[in-house]
Amino acid sequence: MQIIIDTSCIVGLIDKSCNKHEEIKMIVSSGKNDIIIPSPVIPETCYMLNKKFGPEIEIKFIEEMIKVNLLVEMLNFPDILRVNDIIKKYLSLDIGFVDASITAISERLEINKILTLDNRHFNSIIPLGFDYFEILV
Repeated sequence: MQIIIDTSCIVGLIDKSCNKHEEIKMIVSSGKNDIIIPSPVIPETCYMLNKKFGPEIEIKFIEEMIKVNLLVEMLNFPDILRVNDIIKKYLSLDIGFVDASITAISERLEINKILTLDNRHFNSIIPLGFDYFEILV
């Protein structure tokens, strides 16, 4: 199964005090899923890890991405156009560029399974081609 992961679940995977840590770990490490990280998630994750745990953990995250040959999906120009539409449509929710990028990439790849702790945003967004996002934790 193909799954899109966002910043919150990457941080939750690393942060053992996260109440969903074990659940996230099980999904990511099961070997049954292709975990896809949208490219805008990477700098946001690095920033969050550095702020919360320091630069050593940020470096470990980068090294782990390299080691496991993580599936990174790059944002392309049509995605950026869609990001703009999403941000405008959900203006009152303050979706933000990264979550809108996750949505645009998910729509393009036709994947509605999202590994996220951000229920507020992803339960509110109606992705093109799907009735809803299936949030896995």
